[in-house]
Amino acid sequence: MKEKYKLTIEPITCVHVGSGEKLTPLDYFIASNPKTQKNFYIKYSSDEILMRYATNPKVMAEFEEATSNGMKEVLNFFVKYRDIKLDEEYRCGTTKEFVKKYKENRTKDPLQNASEVMQQYRPAGSKNPVIPGSSIKGSIRTAVLNYILLKEMEDSSYNNLKSFADKKKKDDFRKNGGYASEIENRALEILKDDKENNAQKDPFRCVEISDAEFTAKDQLVGLMKNISTDTRTDELKPIKKLQMIAEVVPGFLTNAYSPKTEANLRINESLQKGNPAIHKKISADYIIKACNFFYKRIFKNEYEKFYRDASEHTDRIVKLKSEFGNLKENQFILRVGRWSQVEFVTFGNDFRNPVTPKDKKTGEPKSYGETRIVFDYDGDYLPLGWCKCTLTKAGE
Repeated sequence: MKEKYKLTIEPITCVHVGSGEKLTPLDYFIASNPKTQKNFYIKYSSDEILMRYATNPKVMAEFEEATSNGMKEVLNFFVKYRDIKLDEEYRCGTTKEFVKKYKENRTKDPLQNASEVMQQYRPAGSKNPVIPGSSIKGSIRTAVLNYILLKEMEDSSYNNLKSFADKKKKDDFRKNGGYASEIENRALEILKDDKENNAQKDPFRCVEISDAEFTAKDQLVGLMKNISTDTRTDELKPIKKLQMIAEVVPGFLTNAYSPKTEANLRINESLQKGNPAIHKKISADYIIKACNFFYKRIFKNEYEKFYRDASEHTDRIVKLKSEFGNLKENQFILRVGRWSQVEFVTFGNDFRNPVTPKDKKTGEPKSYGETRIVFDYDGDYLPLGWCKCTLTKAGE
């Protein structure tokens, strides 16, 4: 028997799950509504334009000439021949900083300027952005593992596991036979047995989560900033060398359109009860408890280290803090997607030893966790990935 739940996901800040693709001004442009003065980001297909004129020798000759004269001329070609009614794939909102940056760079080579946009993940052939079920499940798994380690595990077992990790920290955490899987196995009570595949004993094989799909308009395009805290003033300062632009699903703490969506969550109770090798049971209540414990803890640590003493750019982060105290019994916090911060991906500092670049002067590995990637929403900084989730039993 499978327990079926409706999982409602409501982004609080902004969520970016990357497709791996980067879009240049050959793939998008910004248009304005003359009545409202509102700006729109419009993704269009240059391939559709070329296909439409493929049998027109005059236009294709013009395209060949443009390619021989450089990418600015290619951009001018597509500007001349695009038809938004035919070529538009989707459109969404923009931030003021992104529009400013776009206007500063539009006279430059479209492949060599700072207006490259990281695209949000969407399934092949779809215009709709998606948070994959695997990403949601991975974030829940992270919370459960840390809940076990930090809340449930006896001190003696925890200390033994920490000693094991200390000896292994010279190894890569996950790659090439890293020690992460061993920590997970011990936390989930997956006992080694040569006669049975350990994957069959993982309680998360009893949990299924579908993709969470938004509509094409449920997006916002803006700048990311890498920030650190100025130790002299406690103010947040951007690291100027690093600038990123991305499509995101906006949260309700922005003034943009604030979407929510639903996914299906199923827990196979029969498989859990019928397989004595599965020692740690996963339930809806357990997921809620683990996620709220872990992600509230994570936010508290991050808030106190970066945002608490800053007097600028943090108004919406203060509102984010208040959201965590207004949860119903069937609601929990989740952090999902890119830029959810490296030190929180799987385990805390007792077990991780992140590989960082070496300092050019000392030759020693640089410290980690000293900066944050935030979304610049018209002057306010928003940490990425925070969502409010509601679990409702199917049929209720």
